[in-house]
Amino acid sequence: MSMTPERIRKRLVRVFNTILPDKSAEEVPEATVDNTEGWDSLATLSLFTLAEEEFGIKLGLDLIGETKSFAALEKLVAEKVG
Repeated sequence: MSMTPERIRKRLVRVFNTILPDKSAEEVPEATVDNTEGWDSLATLSLFTLAEEEFGIKLGLDLIGETKSFAALEKLVAEKVG
């Protein structure tokens, strides 16, 4: 059973706020490495790990360097969950 985009986003926002709590749920979808305090490579690794646990998927560490926004992470998760 595939998950709706809305459900994926809601769960991923919760994951994001666990690692980077300074953005509101409304702000998270626009979050990028450049506009989010504390979003560094360690935070990206933590986001990947938590998203993998939350959705029961494997994202692949080779994609970490390319994941510089919530939208990019959301797209990766949606492709794996889909």
